[in-house]
This record gives sequence, structure tokens and C-alpha cells, in this order.
Amino acid sequence: MPDYNIFSHYFDRTFGALCIAVLFLSSAPNVSYSQPSSGSLSAKLEAELHAHNANSEYEHSVLNIIDAIKSGKLPHAVELADAHIGIFPKSQVGHLLRADALSGLTGGLSSIASNGALPKDNLQGLLHQLRNRWDHRHQHEGASHLKVPANLLDIGDHPFVVVADMQRGRLYLYKNDQGQARLMRDYYMSVGAAGYGKQVEGDNKTPIGVYSINRYIEGRALPDLYGKGAFPVDYPNRYDRFLNRTGYGIWLHGTPSDTYARSPWASEGCFVLSNDDLLDIGQYLSPEKRTPVILSDSIEWLSQSELAERRASMLAVIERWKQDWESLNTQAYVSHYQAKNFNLGKGDYQAWLRRKANINEAKTFVQVDLDIQSLFAYPGEKDMFIVRYNQRYLSDNFSGESFKEQLWKRDQNGKWRIIYEG
Repeated sequence: MPDYNIFSHYFDRTFGALCIAVLFLSSAPNVSYSQPSSGSLSAKLEAELHAHNANSEYEHSVLNIIDAIKSGKLPHAVELADAHIGIFPKSQVGHLLRADALSGLTGGLSSIASNGALPKDNLQGLLHQLRNRWDHRHQHEGASHLKVPANLLDIGDHPFVVVADMQRGRLYLYKNDQGQARLMRDYYMSVGAAGYGKQVEGDNKTPIGVYSINRYIEGRALPDLYGKGAFPVDYPNRYDRFLNRTGYGIWLHGTPSDTYARSPWASEGCFVLSNDDLLDIGQYLSPEKRTPVILSDSIEWLSQSELAERRASMLAVIERWKQDWESLNTQAYVSHYQAKNFNLGKGDYQAWLRRKANINEAKTFVQVDLDIQSLFAYPGEKDMFIVRYNQRYLSDNFSGESFKEQLWKRDQNGKWRIIYEG
């Protein structure tokens, strides 16, 4: 297991190295990639290929430079840094690592702790980025490739789903492979400047919850801050509103034209990729299909067999509710619903209870068929899941089909109860 002194020692870097870093950061040429027009297939394919290659190569080359520095191969580290910067001229961490290697070769002149050439916040942001990338390779990459986030109980018929680990600064793209979630890509990601767990408008935090992509905004229609485009999500959702969480405009977007990748905590609440990575993931996101986005504080990793076992447990909870509904036993059926703050405070429990009893008394049979569209463990909450399904209802005096959503939460007695249905 490698040590992590490489990150702390930057705070004792020499003045000479810092000057080199500032020189290269300020003189990096502005290189941008144009969003391909929808009418140009060749341009689109070229952009997709570039994005995929950039996504694969950028982090790999950064970590190779660190490996060379840690092993004392400083001339080789400079060569690697030069090659990296040649491909990614706006890579601030690349320039910083090059300066570090040069500092080791030339010897330090003085400590940078008292020098203000590079603001301390900027330096800490770059170190935070390096630490996140290093930790992913050496501590978490294996789990992400061999296991699956516990949130993804059932992805239904969604072609793709996105899961963010905001603690680790990582965004994962999963493909639906015959009902199983298979990892396609993972990306370094930035979140809010104040972290995550959004509560109020302007707190500079990224929300935790289950959301959907609901539109796409082209980069040319946006200020430079948002890079090559943006995919807004539907924050605040029903649960956020119940908890009186406020704010708006939570987007997945790119980086400004003068920056390749931002600090892990740098946005006003959005979650941010490099422009190359945004172009790459953008091929798979669909506002029309409402691509699910799970913004999680952290990820619990499960094997496919562990995930299947947990999925079966949750589906059994739903099946029991369905059977009690079909039994026309009103008491058994309503026991699945939480009376306090009924339907997230949007309903009258007693009035609903009387109506359900009257409906059941007038029927001789009920048949309910459910087609699960998605089943996700809700991030940031203990023992809570959200299920979306198509419902086919048949009784002796009524039939119909509808799309439904439920939030289930385990109460203090260990009983699963529906806290929202609509």
C-alpha cells in the first residue's frame, strides 16, 4: 500500500518550484473542442472518440507522473509531465507535478508556506484533486469494477444510470446489461464548494438524493463557467420539498475554457466533469428517457449475489403490500402506510382510511399487476427505498393502468411503511 506523503509535502515546496508552476499555469494556451453539430456525423464521431480517449488517458498519465516522482525518477517524471501537458495544456495538476519534479532536480530555495504566489486555496484544491484520483486507483477502483452500488437494486428498463460518490469525488456510468448494472465508465468529479447535503438555496452544497436528467443545454447557450454543456436534474424532488430543502439549478456540467478539471469541492452546488468527460458521458444521457442520477454521499459496494439478495428482500416487501391489497382486508392493507405525515404531509390519513374501507366493501375481487421500472435504495437515508412501476389494476367494477411512485422507509419498530405514494 503506497504512502500518501506526496500530498502533504506540497505544502513545503520550494519557492522556485512554485514560480515555475505559476509560470506554466498562467501561460498555458487556450485549447477548446467545439460541440459537434447534429448534422455532422463525422464530427460527432470524432468528438466521441476524442472524449473517450481523453477520459481514459488523462487520469492515467497524471498518476504515472506521481508514480515517477515517488520512485525518485525525476527526469522521467518531467518527461511524462511534458507529454501530459502537451496533450492537456490546461491541466493545472500536470503543471504542478512538473514543477515538483523540477524542484527535486534543482533543489529548493525556500519554503512556500510564507509565499503568496499561488493562493493557498488554489493549492489545496489541486492537492485535493490529486488525492481523490490517487485514492480511487489504489483504494477504490477494484471495488467499483468488481462490485455494484447497493443503490442499484433494480434498474428496470433504463438503458443507463448514473451514480455519484461525492465523498470520493467520482461519477459512475452503468449500462443495463439484461437487467444487470454493468460499469461502463467512471470519472473524476467536482461537487459544491461547501460539500454535499444541500439544505437551502445558496449554501453551495450538492444535494443527496435520487433524481432524473430532464433536459440538455448546449454549451454555446451558456456562460463559459459551464463548459461544453449542461444536463439539469429535477432537484428539489418530492422528498426534498417535504424536508423544506430549497434551491434550484442543479446541473451536471463541464468546466470553463481555461481549466481542464476543477477542485473536488468547487461548484455552487452542481456536479462537474471536465469538458472531455462531459462529452463522453453525454452520449448516454437522455432527457427523453429520464436517465436516473443517484447523488450519494458515499457508496456501499455489493457483489451481484449480495445485491440480488437485497433486491429480493425489498421486492418481498412490495409483494406483501400487493397481496394485502388484493385480499380486500383493509386493516392489513393500510398497515403498510405511515399515518404520521401521511403521504409526506400532502394527505389526510383518516379521510383516506375511510375511503379505502368503503371501496373494499363495494368490491368482490381486486387484481394488481406491477411492472417495476426502477428500485433504488435512497442515498443519505437509513433503510429507505424508492420504487417506480407501471400498475395494472382490475376489479369487478373498475380497471385501469397508471404509472406510480412509492417511497418506503423502515420505522423505529423495524416495519417497512409507505411514506409517499403518487
